[in-house]
Amino acid sequence: MPNTLGCIDCTHIPLRAPSENEHTFVNRKGRHTMNIQAIVDSKMRFLNVVAKWPGSTHDAFIWESCNVLEDFRMGRMPAGWLLGDSGYPLQPWLLTPVANPNTQSERRFNSSLSRTRVCVEQAFGLLKSRFRCLDLSGGSLCYDPLRVCKITISCCVLHNICIARNIQPPDNIVNMVLDQDDAPFPDFGDNRHAERGQQIRRHLIDTWFT
Repeated sequence: MPNTLGCIDCTHIPLRAPSENEHTFVNRKGRHTMNIQAIVDSKMRFLNVVAKWPGSTHDAFIWESCNVLEDFRMGRMPAGWLLGDSGYPLQPWLLTPVANPNTQSERRFNSSLSRTRVCVEQAFGLLKSRFRCLDLSGGSLCYDPLRVCKITISCCVLHNICIARNIQPPDNIVNMVLDQDDAPFPDFGDNRHAERGQQIRRHLIDTWFT
């Protein structure tokens, strides 16, 4: 996928039920979690991590509230875009799949987007394999939400160091069941960029995938 700056997605980190605002940490599967957003590159390195939102928070809301989006809006980012799943809004700097592809070109675009952004899912799987405390298979982190967020970010930093130093993952990696949130994104009342996103995606489809 040309001009891709990174791939974006969220994953859930299990924690014990907090004593305050407990209900906000219950995700769609009924588990107490933190919802962590990450942007990764093709080498599965974490470029940006947002760790502060409880499990009930929708992926699209986290994106709408993060500094990276503001950097895109203010023109502080390089030319290009991120790739996200259908749980995110289509924007000039965030491309998502065509909801109902009707042509071969649209299907090829969707396939290319899916094959490109699989690196973020693989990064989450590798992260949770290296640091099993972040995965449900390792139980739940028995700390308050703030410390869980700090632990998660620390693990992401260590993950990047492992990749930079070519430290191989553990031999006993298992297939992680990653949380997918492809629910339609909430309407935040700001669709100013949706039309421009449609134009960019259509131009990309017509130029690269016909």
